[in-house]
Amino acid sequence: MPEKVFLIHGWSVKETTTYQALHLQLAKHGYDLHEIFPGRYVSLDDEVEIGDISQAMHNELKRHLGKSQWNKPFHMITHSTGALVVKDWVVDHYQGKFIAGKPLKNIVFLAGPHFGSRLAHHGRSMLAHAKYHGDTGNKILTSLELGSDFSWDSNKQWLDFSQWRGKGIKPFCLIGDRVERNFFASKIFPAGYEDGSDMVVRVPAANLNFRRFQLNGATGKIKKVGEISGVPFAAMADYVHSGDKHGIMNNITKNAAPNSTEYLNLKTILQCLRVKTSADYDLARRGLAAITRKTRSKRKPFAQLDFRFRDQTGAPIDDFKFILGVIDKGKEKPSKMVKHLHKNKIAGNHLTVFLDLQELKTQRKYFMDFNSDSGTELFSYKPDPYHVEVTGNRLSSLISADQTTQIDVILAREPHRNLFVFHHGDDPDLHVKWNRKGEITKKNIAPK
Repeated sequence: MPEKVFLIHGWSVKETTTYQALHLQLAKHGYDLHEIFPGRYVSLDDEVEIGDISQAMHNELKRHLGKSQWNKPFHMITHSTGALVVKDWVVDHYQGKFIAGKPLKNIVFLAGPHFGSRLAHHGRSMLAHAKYHGDTGNKILTSLELGSDFSWDSNKQWLDFSQWRGKGIKPFCLIGDRVERNFFASKIFPAGYEDGSDMVVRVPAANLNFRRFQLNGATGKIKKVGEISGVPFAAMADYVHSGDKHGIMNNITKNAAPNSTEYLNLKTILQCLRVKTSADYDLARRGLAAITRKTRSKRKPFAQLDFRFRDQTGAPIDDFKFILGVIDKGKEKPSKMVKHLHKNKIAGNHLTVFLDLQELKTQRKYFMDFNSDSGTELFSYKPDPYHVEVTGNRLSSLISADQTTQIDVILAREPHRNLFVFHHGDDPDLHVKWNRKGEITKKNIAPK
């Protein structure tokens, strides 16, 4: 029996034309058209969450696969936000009796925002509500924003390899690395014309390979918490996020010529779907890496740092400043490597830093400063400021081209001396009065 392929689109899509002729091309290359399922779901309702969609997708899968098909191989191709839906489904629903035969084989993530999108919080604006005539999918966009709690939790779940590798799943990540220039539009809306992106999702954010570290401010030590590596990844110079001309999915036409831009992404998608063995997977990894190397001959490499600031109890620290700078002739100054900083609009303890790696010089010395404000004089976060100097070599060992590095920064919450004070019972000035800062405002008050 032919293997089934399920297609899952992204945010704001309202018609199946988003897939264009992808289903027809899959059928032309050996898949049964009857076994290809272009999905549709509602993404512009403000109350709907990613988890709701993944649950609904599971219900629909059960309807199509019934009781007899869960042991037959099938694949998934996602575009954009569809990646988050499928990742959530894999963890929360693809378990128990549904994985007995490990039927889900390959997932091809096209422009998947595994670590968010710079454009997401713009989707919650008044202009976006006007454009979409009402709701814009507020909770979905909250999950999509750079540095969201959803992103941290979802990727933490995927650091547990039993959640996907243990289920026999082979993921692939493909992302366009192309910006279609428009001088005036880029000045008005720079988020949509950012080098190192497909005009919606940054290249490093679309790569499932990443590392997570924890930085202990008290000791200055940084330790690796987890890592995903070895997932085949390609940055493709010919494609943007969407659009009929260069969209990585919806530019695929019914009659794609073998040497056309449509054919390269189609050919790569087909190669991913046909992977069966570990040897095939290794071959695909090398093939996609070769595509990325070719892209790097045309496009600069970028990386992303994703910080989360917390105290030792796990409570968020929202009020902070961050500087990544370079030490030049003994003087500290901001580094040109930093191209954009984004503080999450909902989870204010998250900061995403976009880095131009062409500006990283291994022989230079860099520094990072974290300044945190508790908002009161009665306790502070220590150390404050947290200052660390690193060589370019050390910095390059923490960040990688086309990848995101997450750093969980833990700062100690330390009370001021005035927050709690004991007095000697024989103190002649025993009875005192104090203010909200713990400062003594009156002494030697006579006892009654």
